[in-house]
Amino acid sequence: MKKIFTLILIGLLLSSCSNKEDNGIDCGLFDPKFPSLNIKLVDSNGNNLIENGTYNPNEITLQSGLGLRFNLADEFAVPDADIREFDNTIKLFIPNESTFEYVIQLNETDIISLDFSAELTRIRCDITYFIPTESVFDNQTLELKEVFVLKFLTEIEL
Repeated sequence: MKKIFTLILIGLLLSSCSNKEDNGIDCGLFDPKFPSLNIKLVDSNGNNLIENGTYNPNEITLQSGLGLRFNLADEFAVPDADIREFDNTIKLFIPNESTFEYVIQLNETDIISLDFSAELTRIRCDITYFIPTESVFDNQTLELKEVFVLKFLTEIEL
């Protein structure tokens, strides 16, 4: 009877040990930060074309790509905060692919096509994601700026 009790106790102890821990982190509780990719539409003077009303965010639609959402002006951020760089931008969802394209219809007549390259990144707990490394619009490579850790911004001059 003692042997059976001991075997049951050992079985319970072994099953309670998590094999999903990675260097002392409980993977069930691990909440990693994932990359985000934002685009800002600007004119030749650097004016934000969504902010000045040239393009209405309610008219912008996705023709090809994983998904998008709008980052409207953050009314709670102080005027000179770095987060304000994302005001009136379009956030694009990054697919799990090394190359991907977005085709965005800005209004009835204007359509833009963006090509991206991304690099596979592995982090703790066997989590992977792609980090954008290059952005191309109209056969020109755009600057891809990392404003915060894993928060990327590129400007498209129209």
